[in-house]
Amino acid sequence: MDKTEKNQESVTALIEVRIAPQSGTGYERIAQRICQYETVDSLYLMTGCYDLLVTISGSSMQEVAEFVYEHLATIEGVAGTATHFVMKKYKENGQMLVKNSDRQERIKFV
Repeated sequence: MDKTEKNQESVTALIEVRIAPQSGTGYERIAQRICQYETVDSLYLMTGCYDLLVTISGSSMQEVAEFVYEHLATIEGVAGTATHFVMKKYKENGQMLVKNSDRQERIKFV
């Protein structure tokens, strides 16, 4: 799937990847392998509870899930993954995606 196809009705996912660093190469070998997939939009080395953050876009949640269990989870050294699907985008790459209402909406409780 190319980038123009991804913009049409796509699903964005953030995938946390926990890995066991490899002797002599640390995280590099696994990171380089993940980077080779065209589906991967971004890959970051992180601090905290997981090691890598992978962002991908797919045509459906099922497509993203298949990528995770067929490709990511099968890489030697990957200890676990957690997939988070983006439900709504408010701002991306510095650009507002949702109109900002100046009017405060009040919710009426009965």
